[in-house]
Amino acid sequence: MKTTIYWFSGTGNSLKIAKDLAEKLEDTELIPIAKIWQQESIVCNTETIAVIFPLYFWGLPDIVYNFLNKLNVDKTNYIFAIITCGHAGSGSALHSIDKLLKKKNKNLNSGFFIEMPDNYLPVYDIIPKEKQKEIFESAEKKVDEIASIIKRDESKVEKESLSSVGKVVNKKFRNKVAESDRKFNVDEKCNSCGVCEKVCSVNNIILVDGKPQWQHKCQRCLACIHFCPQKAIQWKQKTSNKGRYHNPDITLKEIMQQKSA
Repeated sequence: MKTTIYWFSGTGNSLKIAKDLAEKLEDTELIPIAKIWQQESIVCNTETIAVIFPLYFWGLPDIVYNFLNKLNVDKTNYIFAIITCGHAGSGSALHSIDKLLKKKNKNLNSGFFIEMPDNYLPVYDIIPKEKQKEIFESAEKKVDEIASIIKRDESKVEKESLSSVGKVVNKKFRNKVAESDRKFNVDEKCNSCGVCEKVCSVNNIILVDGKPQWQHKCQRCLACIHFCPQKAIQWKQKTSNKGRYHNPDITLKEIMQQKSA
């Protein structure tokens, strides 16, 4: 039974989970959402579909929401989602997916949360690598559990807390996220390398006179901050003294290629 895994990832956590799960399920195709989300119609012909992405403001990234709205699942019998997050599943992401699928006369058969290192720099600093290692080991076990559930065609949707609040918070986030890039700035450490432009999954950054300029179609994945070799990109005045993070098993090239893979 072939599985199509659609994924979105800013710093590599969700891509890592997608790749690990693909190995467990074997007959699997990995498709980056950033490559296809702007197509007028997205048709999937496999019986099983997975959607893997990070939790954004207690719900869906805007790019994932738009992708799911367009996704044709008429030929699909089993749909599951995996959400990576810095903390246990709070919010409304799984509920939102199920609601979108019900409009297509389908249901979310299974949904899971996997804890990964939090990297939302406007609020949190990066946790120590020792703690990251513990989280990665736990995530590997969770992927094994999920793979077993999927292979048996079982249905299991993990519970979410604060679902009603999450719907409100996430909708407000998605309505304003495109313009939120006005809070980015670049300091004197910028050497015009262009990594930020290349790593942006939605082509929201262009270089003008060698410096990044944001084009107000942001997803707030923060890849530009985390992958900047000089740590020159900041979010307002909140990130200059904080660390940077990307999943150690995912390369810069893999993140760059998700919009053209």
